[in-house]
Amino acid sequence: MKLDQKEFDAMQMGWRKWYIRRVELKTFKKFGLEISGKDILEIGCGSGYATSLITAEHPGSYTGLDIMPERLAIAQSRELLNARFVEGSADDLSIFPPESFDAVLDFCILHHVEGWRSFFDECHRVLKPDGSIYIADLSKRCIHICDALFHWNHAEEALFTLREFEEEANRRGFTTVRKANDLGLEGYFRFQKKQES
Repeated sequence: MKLDQKEFDAMQMGWRKWYIRRVELKTFKKFGLEISGKDILEIGCGSGYATSLITAEHPGSYTGLDIMPERLAIAQSRELLNARFVEGSADDLSIFPPESFDAVLDFCILHHVEGWRSFFDECHRVLKPDGSIYIADLSKRCIHICDALFHWNHAEEALFTLREFEEEANRRGFTTVRKANDLGLEGYFRFQKKQES
């Protein structure tokens, strides 16, 4: 997973926090996300901004995962109730036991993860039988535009069209419950773990 420093700085700006709060999290809730009393895993939690929004709604547990220890230290320093933070990558959730979470959340992180296809396998293992993944992430087209404008230089292997992203989730044991997109640039999905027959 590669995160350019300029892009990281942009992600910490007020507009990004506003967008998480006013658009992405609201979309997740519209798609059926319940937080109160649920066990939540957020991938790419960074310095804990979304954590503060989620823990304010009293989940049963909250776990934030990130590959950047310096960001995790900031998140930890917030001393948010019932939150724990773990260093790791979205494409390897082996540190968690099977059926640990009700929901896995992605606030625009997977387009940095070259092993994003494995993320679905990992989620299938760690989600409870009726668990769901809630995703807000950027399409290949959007990233190409951003790279041209801001010189962020994303790894091409990590990028996906919204269609191939959904197809990969469906191939790896998930049903699409809800989806939407903003001009084909950012996609929103709720993928639910398929029930075993």
